[in-house]
Amino acid sequence: MKSKSAWLAVLLILPLPLAAQAPSIITMAEEPHHHLALHNDYVNVYNAAAAAGDSLLLHRHNNDAIAIAIGDQTVTVGIPGKPDVHTKNADGQVRMQLSGYVHSTRNDGQAAYHTVAIELLRPQTGEHNLCATVLPGKPLNCPGAAAKASSSKRIDLPQFSSNETRVQTVRVPPHQNTNIANPAQSELIVALDPASISPASGRGPDELLRAGEFLWFEKGTLSRTLKNGSDKDVRFVELTFMPSEPAKSMADTTKPAH
Repeated sequence: MKSKSAWLAVLLILPLPLAAQAPSIITMAEEPHHHLALHNDYVNVYNAAAAAGDSLLLHRHNNDAIAIAIGDQTVTVGIPGKPDVHTKNADGQVRMQLSGYVHSTRNDGQAAYHTVAIELLRPQTGEHNLCATVLPGKPLNCPGAAAKASSSKRIDLPQFSSNETRVQTVRVPPHQNTNIANPAQSELIVALDPASISPASGRGPDELLRAGEFLWFEKGTLSRTLKNGSDKDVRFVELTFMPSEPAKSMADTTKPAH
C-alpha cells in the first residue's frame, strides 16, 4: 500500500506534456473582436473593435498585417514574457505587425477602439519603411521626390513598401477632387475621414465613404473620383499590390462593426 502511494506521488510531480501545460494561442481569425469584412487572394481585412475597457484577446498573427488606427487610441499591449506596454496610436497611424507576432490589446481610452487590420496573404519580401516608422526599429527610406510627386489635388505620404505591396497615406486638400484606382494594379483604399466618391457605374448620385470604410479595386477596374467638399483635408490610406493572379473578392465595400 505504501509503495502504491509513493508511485502515485511520483506521477503527480512529473511535468505534463507541453501541450497540456499551456493552452494553444488563437489566431487573429479566431479572436472574437476581429470581424472579417473582406477576403480575396491578396488580403483578409478585419474590423477590430473593442468598447472602452474591453480587450482584444491574446492572439497570434500567421501573416504580416498592416494595422490602421481609426481615431486616436490609448491602449495597453500585452506580449507573453514581457512587461505590458502602455501606448497611444494617433488617428490614421499605420503599423506593421509581423508574422508570428503574439499580443493582446486593452482599450484604455474612453471611446470605442477601431482598427482596420489588413492581413497580407502573400509572403512579403524586401520590406522597408519609407517616410514613416511602420516597421519598428527600422530606418526610414523616404524618397527625395515624394513631395514633388504630389499634385495640388492630393499629397502622397509614402509609408511602407515591399516587393509585393506599397502603402501610402493620401491627403486631399479642401474642395479638391482626385482620381483613385489605377487599372494597372489591384488597390485597397481605407478612408480616414468622410468623403464622397463617384458611383462605380458612372451614373447616379455620389456614394458616401465614412472613416473606417474601405473599397477594393480589382486590376482593370475603371478609376473613380474621390471628392472633398469640406473645409478640411480628407485622408485615406492607399495600398497597392503588385500584379499577381486575379483576386476573387467576397465584398468590395464594408462598414465598421457596431
